[in-house]
Amino acid sequence: MSPLIGPLVALAAVVWVILIFRIVLVAARMFQIEEYESIRFLRWGLTREWLVHRTVWLGLLVGAVALSVAAILPAARPVGIAIAWLVSAAAAQFTWRWTSPKRPLVMTARMRRLLVAGGFLAVVLAAGLALGIVALHPVVSTILVLIAAGLVTGLSEILLVAANVVTKPAEVRIQRHYLALASARIKLIDPVVVAVVGSYGKTSTKHILAQLLQPNVNTLPTRKSFNTLMGVTRVINEDLTPENRVFIVEMDAYAPGEIAAITDLVHPRVAIITAIGPQHMERFGTMDRIAGALYEVAAALPADGTLILHTGDAPGAALAMRARAERRHLIRYALAEGAEAVDADVVASSIAIDSHGATFRWRWAAGGMDREVTIPLLGRHQVANVSAALAAVHTLGYSVDDAIATAASLDQVEHRLQLMVSAGPLTVIDDSYNANPVGVHNGLEVLAAMRGARKFLITPGLVELGSVEDEENRRYGEHAAKVCDHVIVMSAKTSAALCAGLRDGGMSDDRIHVVDSLDEATRLLQTLSGPGDVVLFANDLPDTYLPVAHAPRA
Repeated sequence: MSPLIGPLVALAAVVWVILIFRIVLVAARMFQIEEYESIRFLRWGLTREWLVHRTVWLGLLVGAVALSVAAILPAARPVGIAIAWLVSAAAAQFTWRWTSPKRPLVMTARMRRLLVAGGFLAVVLAAGLALGIVALHPVVSTILVLIAAGLVTGLSEILLVAANVVTKPAEVRIQRHYLALASARIKLIDPVVVAVVGSYGKTSTKHILAQLLQPNVNTLPTRKSFNTLMGVTRVINEDLTPENRVFIVEMDAYAPGEIAAITDLVHPRVAIITAIGPQHMERFGTMDRIAGALYEVAAALPADGTLILHTGDAPGAALAMRARAERRHLIRYALAEGAEAVDADVVASSIAIDSHGATFRWRWAAGGMDREVTIPLLGRHQVANVSAALAAVHTLGYSVDDAIATAASLDQVEHRLQLMVSAGPLTVIDDSYNANPVGVHNGLEVLAAMRGARKFLITPGLVELGSVEDEENRRYGEHAAKVCDHVIVMSAKTSAALCAGLRDGGMSDDRIHVVDSLDEATRLLQTLSGPGDVVLFANDLPDTYLPVAHAPRA
């Protein structure tokens, strides 16, 4: 055997491992976005852009050419196979690109452990390939080289999933440790916990309630969208202090039992269910399963606890019947459109929406309250969110009048119909965190109310709606066609249905623009728009839903 074979194979293994690790860093970001759910992550990895990336094709091509040369030179065949692996991996190194991240990889402690385990597995795999190339029959060695070149993206995914399995026992022990700390801390501080759940509106309602309570009581809301069990655990351990007498906890779920797990930790005394809709239908499958998961918060309330429930939709009304049958203390709230009668305890009526916010009548007949409310928040859904928050303020025993005075100067909720302050010629509305069938239509209503020469919408459409996804995107497009002068559609799996809806709504093709990236959308907007125009950025999808665009090396 040639003395060159050992060094060549070792060098090829090093170059290949570096390539694998670069690809793993991209895959790890997607794994993190998918909340470390292996099945969803592997499903994302089945996309054509990932599995047959140009790096794979080039690696296979270069490897095949080198192996062909080795085949016609029998004396140099082992060295030729080693060289084939080396040049294949090196060629792939120079062509590996991926779309620039909108959400970068966050190097949490868990991610670091995952990458260390995945790196170790990659080294073991490379060593096994190297030994196989040296020791096995040339035909088998050739097959191994082609596998190493052709499955480089798929192997990166498999390595991460395997690393997740390997580190799972350690992760469980670590999570139990932090959960125990959080449980002891919240029992010691003993704040009044208000849980906020819902298919949409929960983050805004959480922030609104915190602001309405703050003048009268020290209040802590969970951070940003820290709405999972471990996210809430982190907030308790890092943020909750004895001065915080009210703790507002946003809770979300991708499966039954997840909200129940959070309530077992925090033990809420008041719960708000903001709305029940098809958000996450892709994961739950049916509306009944969504409603059942959200109702877990009501099941966790003590006998003297209070459920504040939006009953402006059929699922909410059905849950109200269930709560009554269980003899729960229930406060129903809803919006009244026009002169219609609403079967609810708390009603917001005479709603006026404009470019500055909203005004409405807030009535709670049983409490003898009838107030005029003005808020600087955009969108009809914010009226419902403020209405629920006012009901919670009264339930907790604080002044509704003080809260209404505070409501007049509420801070805008970041990325949720947030009017951007800019020195530029455009009026920009940032609704990038609204990704539900109700919020997008509220956004279009706000856009229609804005003063501006022309109206622009930039959106990728709606995702995770399961069987109703195409229907909701068509409906969204039809509404947008009636409001907007131009719609810039971010290319995604929802694009076809959204564009079909735009055309059904009467928008001509020359005003529908499909682009691959936000940068491309922004450049196009600059060429189409002029001073005084208004643009609504709606629903900024995570990286896992977007196509691959040409980008700097990742």
